[in-house]
Amino acid sequence: MKKKISVLLSIIMMLTFALAGCGGQKAEEETPATEEAKLKVALVVAGGLGDRSFYDSSNEGFDKAKAELGVEGSVFECKNDPGLYTDQMINAAQTSDVIIAVGFEFDQTLKEVAPQFPDKKFIYIDNVIEGIDNLTSIDYMENEGAFLAGALAALESESGKIGMVGGADIPVIRNFRAGYEAGAKYVNPDVQIEVIFAESFEDPAKGKESALALYSKGVDIIFQVAGKTGEGVFEAAKDVNKKAIGVDSDQRYINPDVIVASMIKGVGLSVYESLEKIQNGTFESGTVYKYGTNENGVDIGYGTEDMPQLVSEETKAKIQELKEKISSKEITVPEV
Repeated sequence: MKKKISVLLSIIMMLTFALAGCGGQKAEEETPATEEAKLKVALVVAGGLGDRSFYDSSNEGFDKAKAELGVEGSVFECKNDPGLYTDQMINAAQTSDVIIAVGFEFDQTLKEVAPQFPDKKFIYIDNVIEGIDNLTSIDYMENEGAFLAGALAALESESGKIGMVGGADIPVIRNFRAGYEAGAKYVNPDVQIEVIFAESFEDPAKGKESALALYSKGVDIIFQVAGKTGEGVFEAAKDVNKKAIGVDSDQRYINPDVIVASMIKGVGLSVYESLEKIQNGTFESGTVYKYGTNENGVDIGYGTEDMPQLVSEETKAKIQELKEKISSKEITVPEV
């Protein structure tokens, strides 16, 4: 009798282990594979989105990276308030793997914040800081693009007087000016060039006031290098029936009747390419990436094909020829 009970217990135990094994296998099969962690990115802009220029271009590159590379993250706006620069940069670093700082204003902030987060990658757009291992700079050769804009302005001007409205008298804008003046003088040594600094990148009213002052001097085409302030330049051009050249993005869509072309700065391109390099393991932290004519970092845009073209095909060909000469180093563009 005891032997029968013992055999029965053995059978029960074997069945119990078998069922447990089956159950464990089933649970393992039903457990979904862990999704690969997505790269978390923060775009920190010194100003704000909606400028239809510099900051919006950076966000376009960010949006493209989200759609095509699968990165995720958000935008931190500082609205040109220096009191927000450090806080927003720290907030971004605490929540992200990669922090893209857009704007020359972040120079001191990055020098202080980046070393506090050595395991995070910081990318500085439109300025250069060297000597910090986890901080990479993106430097645009805006002088090369401005050279093309200056040549275009001089070729398109009927009065022989052209102008430029800058957002502020700072190094990056002075570099625009150097290229603009060199390009204009290259195609017309006798051209007269007038420049005004509006002292703001966020004030269209100041942009309009500055542009009207230049137009009143006989200037008939103005290159705006002033962010959102530049929208006032376009308004002034419309009011007095003169011409303008946009900046950073192809801005012809804003008013294709007065904006003849735009000097495009590949901000969005550099943002996208940087994130792509991080994902494929070719990104070099602590270095400087330069974007000039050879890297499609600067160019001239004439709007879409459905817009009325205000620049002749002959002039476009001349600008393309100048671009190729810059790329081949036949023309050396001055910089400051």
